[in-house]
Amino acid sequence: MPFDPTPFLDPAVCGVVVFECQQMVIGSNGPYPGLIRSVRDGGMLDRLATLLDEARDAGATVCYCTVTGRPGGLGAAKTPMSDRNRAAAQSGGTATAVEVDRSIVPELAPGPKDIIVERSHGMSGFHGTELDTCLREMGVQTVIPTGVSANMGIIGTSIEAVNHGYRLVFASDCIAGDPPEYTEQMMKYSYRNLGYVTTSAAIADAWHSYK
Repeated sequence: MPFDPTPFLDPAVCGVVVFECQQMVIGSNGPYPGLIRSVRDGGMLDRLATLLDEARDAGATVCYCTVTGRPGGLGAAKTPMSDRNRAAAQSGGTATAVEVDRSIVPELAPGPKDIIVERSHGMSGFHGTELDTCLREMGVQTVIPTGVSANMGIIGTSIEAVNHGYRLVFASDCIAGDPPEYTEQMMKYSYRNLGYVTTSAAIADAWHSYK
């Protein structure tokens, strides 16, 4: 029998965390074509934009986790992906860290009361940032991770959220990865062991029930 996450979705204690939905990641000219197709062809941006509007209307916290950069990639995570990006920048193949457009995609533009937490290192929204402090000050107990990617950033942030004592509810249609079927497998075999997996519409319906 599936569990009902509604008791944990009081908007007063919910925080929607939007991970790396930036031009440099999922913009039309971003370096990850497979992820971009997954996001844009799958309609994730429209669903996430609606969820964020519902969150604001219900009084839930909305927090964006963004990645910044230093010239030459100083302090960046030591991963094959970052090594490739650094090599491309140094060879003139892509823009340098200070030239890259790191703004949030316009479809998900932050509202005036939303929180933006930046990080310059690591793969998790909690690593070396004020995310935990901000969520706790807003009274958040349930974290709803959204954005990209299911492959790395979302899973890393989700595990850290559990480590920090938060409960997780996943809006499965507001998370994208490459390829799309991998995200489905992650939901089935990983995310459901970390939190409750549901849809953005079901979360919004739960918020309405608290009004």
